[in-house]
Amino acid sequence: MTSKFTVSEDWMRKNVLANPTVTAALNAKARRLAPIVKRIALKEGDQRYAASVRVIQGQRPGSKSPSHIQRPYARVMIGDENATAKEYGDGKLPKKGFLRRAIAEMGD
Repeated sequence: MTSKFTVSEDWMRKNVLANPTVTAALNAKARRLAPIVKRIALKEGDQRYAASVRVIQGQRPGSKSPSHIQRPYARVMIGDENATAKEYGDGKLPKKGFLRRAIAEMGD
């Protein structure tokens, strides 16, 4: 006999989404990744890109989720105006892949 286990939205918000341990783990991973991205950019000679690396935290709005649950996030943001072109290439700038290489190096 199998029983169906249901998790209420209130329990999820209280015990997972607003849990300081969960948000701290998300932030810790982003903070481990940021210096690796900086190091790779500096090694390639791109000081502007390296100086623009930062970690931001927030909550996703949940508007696309069927349950509309807001989830926390922490991400590495690049403030360089050419960051997308440097990451993926655009015909003028070659593909550098700083973030992709940092994630691969981190191995998590």
